[in-house]
Formats: sequence, structure tokens, C-alpha cells
Amino acid sequence: MLKLNHIIAGYGKAEVLHDINLEVKEGEVVALVGPNGAGKTTTIRCITGELSVTKGTILYKGKDITSLPPYKIVPLGIGCSPEGRNIFGNLSVYENLKMGGYLLKEKALYQEQLEWVYQLFPKLWDRRDQLAESLSGGEQQMLAIGRAVMTSPQLLLLDEPSLGLAPVVVDQIYEKIEEISQQGSSILLVEQNVRLALEISSRAYVMESGQIHLSGDSASLAKDSYVEETYLGVR
Repeated sequence: MLKLNHIIAGYGKAEVLHDINLEVKEGEVVALVGPNGAGKTTTIRCITGELSVTKGTILYKGKDITSLPPYKIVPLGIGCSPEGRNIFGNLSVYENLKMGGYLLKEKALYQEQLEWVYQLFPKLWDRRDQLAESLSGGEQQMLAIGRAVMTSPQLLLLDEPSLGLAPVVVDQIYEKIEEISQQGSSILLVEQNVRLALEISSRAYVMESGQIHLSGDSASLAKDSYVEETYLGVR
């Protein structure tokens, strides 16, 4: 589904990613975890075309998308809920979702996806006419994810979906992420909450200082002594 080969990228002269290799197979939930500033969001921005890659290639379903701009990447079947949500605060909930479904030209398909998002997140239906900026943090995160799945993406990129949310809300969000996965979307999940990410994913990559420090199946990584001590608080 997605393959990053020897990716080097950064901002100006500052190199952030150093020879990143990462893969997401069809139907998988893959976690990319690590501390703040490790390069996780930079990796997402390379995949979405927001940031140019210095070296290496990004393949999506075998197609080289390394140099494609975002407006050409989204129609290929890639959706993204970015870090910080980036919703349109001065638009209503419905208008935000409509923006997410702008590629759906068939009215029946658009309505079907909209209804599915409302079923996934009933609170968005209740708040559909409210300005997005008036929503709680958890509701804004639901809206960001709902907007990203309006086109039923084959690959969904989720960047820090639990950031700044209360534990009970995080649990609700993650239940919905599992539902989205069960609908057939492959997911690349970026998280600082390592324990949570390892619970929901089948495989994971641990990123530190712009490099992949560890990788493997999530159950094994959860028992790795370095991961336990560094990220899970086990002594």
C-alpha cells in the first residue's frame, strides 16, 4: 500500500529525516511512535506532498508519488487528519465535512459518506450547524477525522489523534479508529502515546532523532525492554 524508501528530508538546511524506511501493507494499522520532535509529523508531511523529499522515494500502491503535490495525492485515495486538527473554525461542522468530500461528484455517494460519518460520530450530527471553532477539543478531533474519511480513503494518515484530549475522549476516538480500519482503510497512526498505539496496531516503528530506532510487530515491541523502560514506564 505505502512504502518509504531511504527518505531524507528537512526544512531549509536542517535535515530532519535520516534514511527512513517504512511500509504499510493493505488492511494494516501501523503505528509510528516516538517522542515529540522525533520527525513523525515531518514523515506525514512528506507522504502528503506538503514537504519536498531531498532523497529517496515514496511509493503508493506501486506508484511513485514522491514529487506529487497534495492536490494530486488526495485523489489517489489518501486521507489525512493532521496534527492540531486544522479544521475550518469559521465554517460549520457540515461545511467542514462538505470540504472533505469535495472529490465526490455523485450526489448519492456523497450523501452515503456523509451519513456514514454521522453514524461514526453522532455528535457531529448533533452539532452539524455549529461553527467548528465552538466545538470541544474531542469534537474537533472527531471532525478532523470525519473530514479525512469523507472520501473513504484506502490509506488514512492520523497524526496525533489523542493529543490534548481527556482519557475518556481518547478511548472514544480510538474505538472509532478501529471501526474505520474494519471498514477497509489501511492506517498509518502517528502517536506520542506509545502504549495506546501499540495496543491498536499490528506493526510499529519507533522513531528517534529522525531515524527508525526499532521496528517490528506491536506485541513484541510492547515487551521490548528498551520500549518498556523508555516509553511505557516499566522499570
